Amino acid sequence: MTNPNPIVLRLLHASIVVLGLAILSGPVGPVRTAASAQLSGEINVRINEPIGVIDPKVYGHFTEETLSSYEGGVSSEMLFNRKFEIPEERDIEQIIFSGASAGWEPIAVDTNISLVQDTQVYFSPNRSQRITLSDPSDVPAGIQQDGYQFVMPHLSRKQRINHPFRFEPGERYLVRVACMSKNLNGAVHVAMGESYEKVVAKLSFNLSKDGGWRIYTGELKPQARVEKGKFLIYIDSPGTVWIDSVSLVRADLNEDGFRKDALELTKRITPTSIRWPGGWFVSDYHWNDGIGPIDERPARFNRTWNAYTTNDVGTDEFIALCRKLGAEPYISVNVGTGTPEEAAQWVEYCNGNRNTKMGRLRAQHGHPEPYNVKYWSVGNEEYLPTIGGTSGRQYGRNFNAFARAMRAVDPTIKLIAVGAFDIPAGVLLRTHPAWKIVRYIPDWNKGVLSEATGQIDYYSLHYYAPENVKGQSRQDIDQAAMVITEVMAGKLDRVQKQMEQYATGGRRYAIALDEWSLKIENEPAVADETIAGREISQLGLHIGALSQREALAEATIFNLIHRRPGDFVLGSRTLLYAYLVGLVAIRRDRAFATPVMLMTELYSTRSACQALKTEAISGTFSTKAMNPSFPEVKEAKYLDVSARLHPDGKSIDLFVVNRHLEQSIDCTVRFIGGTVEPASQAALLDAPLLARNTFDEPDRVRIERAQLQAEPSSVKYRFPAHSLVKLTFRLR
Repeated sequence: MTNPNPIVLRLLHASIVVLGLAILSGPVGPVRTAASAQLSGEINVRINEPIGVIDPKVYGHFTEETLSSYEGGVSSEMLFNRKFEIPEERDIEQIIFSGASAGWEPIAVDTNISLVQDTQVYFSPNRSQRITLSDPSDVPAGIQQDGYQFVMPHLSRKQRINHPFRFEPGERYLVRVACMSKNLNGAVHVAMGESYEKVVAKLSFNLSKDGGWRIYTGELKPQARVEKGKFLIYIDSPGTVWIDSVSLVRADLNEDGFRKDALELTKRITPTSIRWPGGWFVSDYHWNDGIGPIDERPARFNRTWNAYTTNDVGTDEFIALCRKLGAEPYISVNVGTGTPEEAAQWVEYCNGNRNTKMGRLRAQHGHPEPYNVKYWSVGNEEYLPTIGGTSGRQYGRNFNAFARAMRAVDPTIKLIAVGAFDIPAGVLLRTHPAWKIVRYIPDWNKGVLSEATGQIDYYSLHYYAPENVKGQSRQDIDQAAMVITEVMAGKLDRVQKQMEQYATGGRRYAIALDEWSLKIENEPAVADETIAGREISQLGLHIGALSQREALAEATIFNLIHRRPGDFVLGSRTLLYAYLVGLVAIRRDRAFATPVMLMTELYSTRSACQALKTEAISGTFSTKAMNPSFPEVKEAKYLDVSARLHPDGKSIDLFVVNRHLEQSIDCTVRFIGGTVEPASQAALLDAPLLARNTFDEPDRVRIERAQLQAEPSSVKYRFPAHSLVKLTFRLR
């Protein structure tokens, strides 16, 4: 075997040992031999005891507009604040205006130059960049941008990392810019280089003399390498020009506005659904802002995230992304600042035929056939103090109003109501000194389920855990990460009891787990967990950089879903795309697979598989409480397992997470009620617990695969410490 790196050697060490045909009678418990101190265990896969069909939509994903899922993420657009909507950034004591919109800076400062963010003249609402050169000058009048490695378009500069463009000979960049002038005596220049004096590629546009807006396009081809590059727009002749909706896209990375490299990585995880546009974002999002010609759409300030978005990705683009990836679109509607009528129009835009008002509008935008979007969530986390946050009872009434309006347009849609893992007021008082910020969550489910009876199809729950771990040790945090499934199972049991108590007829709604991930806040710093010298937490990221630990913890959530297939109908793991913290990690010129993406690649399928009953017998461990909402867990099994049978009736997948942080476990896997073919496969995700991939080392953590030989009724396997293994067998 070539390239025998440590992971490969470990895979070989964990290779299969053929077990005799005879099956030992009775269960075998965990054994630690005095000589080797080696742990052992047993797994039974009951092939003849299916426990329900696993809905493939549980392997779905969540995206949010202002968490760099799109801008700074899967969008191929390279410029920040391309529509000049974000105000100029100034310190409180600064009284001098540069005149350049946020993220841009003047190319030069001169008495003949004037720059203004114009709120009266624009191509896309509500601002443009005005550039004036009053007299001939030795320096041009214009703006430039250094480029950004990571962008969360919030008001604070701390949400962005400056990372100068790097241009290479042979690259091709597509440029688009809206311009207008009435008195310019020369051309508008668009260029790239170190400065206006050291340009390596340049386009010049002679503007229309009629004083109207026009979109100008072209291609920039660098003639030399630039390590610290800038993108520049300027004039060198007297006059005034207005600039708006500027676009820069690298041709080889662009596929209809999306990143080719990110799309190829995403296809590996066969996403079954994608949720959009939020998240908190949706509480201040109006879908009409995201339709029509992209460059004419208004950039908007989203109050919930204190952030701006260009609206470049709207309904049509989101549907196109889903179609490219073979995923079901899952749309959240605005309950915070929206209305039932607005939501109903959105349903009609997506699903109405060309005889309807919104269907005609969709057809005018180039999409004559209905999109047939089936899954719609009515709001998002309305129990939190986002815009429109309210009590469970009032939300239930709001849900009914939205449901009536939306189903009047399309009665076939499935509606998801906002549920919550309840946190009693007494716990809130201990958890949050100012607990009233989550004042709506006590008795949330009681209110929703009592009011929205008969209208709900599925019930949404969000799960981020363990969250606040301030003051806890590294070992205790790592062990707690391994038991997020046990904690969630207990919370789910309580919600289901509330359904039995408050829903009409005691109906148990299937769960849409449409935001979830391991989320650890305030943990001790990891040595390499910085970006450009700054702690990740300082950037306000939603979750931390993804490591082997996240992959293992979240694999146990999928195992739980497999073990309780009747409880779950849909899932959306947070986040699909983002700089470092997305399953697909993206920066301006690269993308890579995180360990969590690799884990998801092993689980995800579009097939409706039968879950099989499994039994794991292994040693156990207990964990400390991390906070009042994440209690202690006693006697969790080291081996967390699930199994599924594919629709062909032959292929079986067995998933095993060894949650022991130090020791491997020798295990006997037995097949009850059937026998398997000898030729089988093993896929191993094994790395140091906090190992993660980076842009410089994108394959530090990877899946290792091997062929193995199994006996008809059993097989032995050594599961490495803190690893995920997928074993695949064929029934005889």
